This record gives sequence, structure tokens and C-alpha cells, in this order.
Amino acid sequence: MGAHANPQVVSTSSKEPPLNRATSEPVAPASRLVEVDMVRGFALFGVLLVNMYGFGADSIAWNLPLDQLASAIKRVFFESKSWTLFSMLFGFGFAVQLQRIHARGLPIVPFYLRRLAVLFVIGAAHALLYDGDILMLYAELGLGLLIVRRLPTRMLLLLAVGLMLVYPVARLASTQDPSAESEEIQSVDDARAELELDQRTDVYAIGSIAEVAADNASAIPADPLEDLETPESGLAVFAMFLIGFSVGRSGVLRDIQGHAAPIARVRTWGLGIGLSAMVGERVLATTAGYAVFESRGASPGVQFAGDLLFAFGTTALALGYAATILLAAQSARGRDALSPLAPVGRLALTVYLTQTLMFTTLFYGYGFGQVYRLGPAAVTAWAVAIFAVQLVACQWWSRRFRFGPMEWLWRSLTYLKWQPLRDRWRG
Repeated sequence: MGAHANPQVVSTSSKEPPLNRATSEPVAPASRLVEVDMVRGFALFGVLLVNMYGFGADSIAWNLPLDQLASAIKRVFFESKSWTLFSMLFGFGFAVQLQRIHARGLPIVPFYLRRLAVLFVIGAAHALLYDGDILMLYAELGLGLLIVRRLPTRMLLLLAVGLMLVYPVARLASTQDPSAESEEIQSVDDARAELELDQRTDVYAIGSIAEVAADNASAIPADPLEDLETPESGLAVFAMFLIGFSVGRSGVLRDIQGHAAPIARVRTWGLGIGLSAMVGERVLATTAGYAVFESRGASPGVQFAGDLLFAFGTTALALGYAATILLAAQSARGRDALSPLAPVGRLALTVYLTQTLMFTTLFYGYGFGQVYRLGPAAVTAWAVAIFAVQLVACQWWSRRFRFGPMEWLWRSLTYLKWQPLRDRWRG
């Protein structure tokens, strides 16, 4: 999927209106790659699920069998895999936009700088509500894609591998005494007491919306070099950008059926390596004290092995997910089953932001006040319910409008012209 290809080449759908080389306008919805929207929709469910766990469900206090099962499913199948896949799709989208702008004979830099600037502003506003915002980071790292966009694909992929190695190497270089106990290690009773304390004192539990925004303001702007010793640093995100960009400019996904064999190999190897790596990482966690996001006194060798398994296994599994969905969508039965995900992927920005609006209303004190009160099973059920509502809402909206509300605003500000919201390409 990372083969070299001419970045100038672009394939257009028979439904797409002729290109206007005199002006830059958004691409018609009918020309979108529906399978890619399906992948994006799947990634958005995982993003929702993992984000919701950050409000107390990731505590060891929840030790009932059903909670442990829900937590294990989230950890193995969605933890870091969802943002990895979502970030790859951002890089892929940049490649497609680059191709289309070139086809119109227009300069890419002014257009894309406006696009990133608007995204950053939206992300900053979002961060006031939820400090886990990723849009600001995408806007900042998107500048890097402009810089490296002319590099050969092989060099981009080597750079991506190098960036993925930063986390394991950085953690190895700062390894503490294996006999040292982490402050994060605690008993179940201590964890429960901590949750109860948070319910009474944390700003999310007792603060007004203004107090929450004031507390979250420290997350603006995002720091791409923060947390280099974690698998979710800005450098890891940029590595996924590079992989997605390489796939996008290869043109493979413009002819999925014609490239079914290599995509099937990605599916087989991605799922095989990814799931095996996740099993290996879990074995190290249960037998040798390894932990991805904290230090528990594992030996440097065990820690490094676990970090490599997690970093590269996560990437492999995300690629395996994408390839599986792309190929499944080529059959009538698979396409029917996956079709509800396409409108979600098409309205990705709106979906991402409304997810935050819904789960913060559920959790925060000025809403339903459930922060630090819901365990993994309950949070998973809520995530499924929220996503089900979004599936229905996105289908309803997509039948009537050309863009999602936030997509419309983003495009209008990017193109410096209010875009028609009704879907004028149909009829």
C-alpha cells in the first residue's frame, strides 16, 4: 500500500462535476471514497470509547468480571488503535486534497494554511470543553506534511518508523530502578477512595462550565513534543500522518478491487501481527510488571520489548482494521453491513465534536454528574448508545445536506466563501 505513484494523478467518479480550474471549491460528496468514510466511521467509534474511559472508568477500582472484560476489549482492540487509524486517515486526506488542488492548477500552501488555521481555532474552542482535544495537534502537525510532501515514499515511511521508535527508546533511556515502586500502584480500596474524593473535589464533578473551561485552557496550544515517552506523543501522530499520506498518494484506494491482493496481504499481516503483539504485551503486563502508560518496575529489557510490541503492534492492527473494512465493502453483503458507517465518516468533524458534547454532558457536574461514577461496562454501554444515535442522525443529515454543520463551517472559512449547504450534486 506504500508503493510509489505520481502524486499528480487523480481519478474522478462519474458523478463528480467537471473541475473548475479557475476557483477552488470543495469536492462533490458523490466523488468521495465511500470505503474510506466507512473506515473513518469505525475509527470514530473507537475514539469515542477510549475518550470516555478517561473519566474514571480506567481505574483499577472497577474489578467486577464484566468491567474487567469491557476494559480488556477496549485495551486490546481500541486503545491507541483508534487515534492511530484516525491519524492515518488525516494524512490520507491531505494526499487526496493535494492531488485535487494540483488538478485544478492552484497553489496548495495558501489553501492548506487557511484550512489548518481554521482547524486549530475549532480545536482550541473544543479543548475548553475537553482537554483531550486532538484537532489542535492535527493542525500543528499538518504544517509538517506541507514540508515533507515532496519526499519519496520510501523516505517518508523510514521517517515514520524512526518516529515510532522514539517512544520505546526514550522510555528505555529514562528507565528508573526496576526495584522502585511507582506511585501509581495502589490497591483497589485506595483506587475507590480516590474516585470518591474526585467526585467531591474535581472540577469536572463540581465545577461550572466556566470553571471547566478555565481549567482546560492550559491545554491550549497543544505541544507536539509533550509526552515523548508515551505511545501517544505528537511524533507518533505525525508518523501515522506519513503512513496515511503515503497510502493516499499511491492511488491504491482509487482502485480497491484492482489492488485487492496487496490489500488482503495488509489485512492478513496487519491483523496477525497486531493481535499477536497485543497478546504479547498483555502477557508481559501480567507476568513481568510491564505497563504501557506508567512505570511499574519492569526490567529495562521487558519494558523495551513491551513498548516495541505496543507501538508497532498498534500500527499493524490499525492497518489490518482498515484493510478488512475496505475489502469487506467490496461485497454487496459487506457494503450493506458497513454502509451506516459512511455518513459518520463523511461528517467526521461534526461527529467528533458532538461526541464530546454528549459525553461531557453525561459526565460533568453541570450536566448529569456521572464523572468517576461509571465503570468500564457502563461506559462502554453509553459509548455504544451515543454512537447509535450518531449513526441515525448522520444518515438523516446526509440525505438532506451536502456537508455536516462543522464541515460546512470549516470549508466555508477555508475557501473564504459560504458554501451551499444543500446537496446540489444530487438530482
